[in-house]
Amino acid sequence: MYPLIQFFFNLCLLRRAPQDLPTSTALFRLVLVADLLAGLLLGFVVDISPLLALAEGVVDVIFSLSLLYLGLRFLDRLPRFQQTATALLGASALLGCVAILPLSLLTDGRSGEQSAYAGLLFLALIAWAILVTGHILRHSFDLRLGQGVLIAMGYNLIAYTLISGIFSGS
Repeated sequence: MYPLIQFFFNLCLLRRAPQDLPTSTALFRLVLVADLLAGLLLGFVVDISPLLALAEGVVDVIFSLSLLYLGLRFLDRLPRFQQTATALLGASALLGCVAILPLSLLTDGRSGEQSAYAGLLFLALIAWAILVTGHILRHSFDLRLGQGVLIAMGYNLIAYTLISGIFSGS
């Protein structure tokens, strides 16, 4: 298990690429579950019901993997789907776990200065997550890093709008 965590850690440091992962259905399922569990933990930290956190996570996964599938299919790179999806979900799970600390500092009633630092840390983590997604997309779609980052930013805006629109009444 440690080599797997180390791989995703290095992926998040932009030292590894999705094509370095084996094409494995079992690994894909493992990181899918890890990503959904990380979402549940984040939901717990920000006081969202577990059912709502899980539903938001499932919608996000379905949306992101659907767009990934369509993009790779359109560009005739569908054999890269499983490795790319595994990389995206694994990185998301790891970064979601890292986000627990700044989110817990934001929600536990700390002073304004401590909350400001936690907020800055969380914003930096979001920026890093977009960079990591751009890095993965760069390798999967044969893009420049900047192009991958722009696509990741666009995706995040659309996904946030979609998920908040679906679950705003919850």
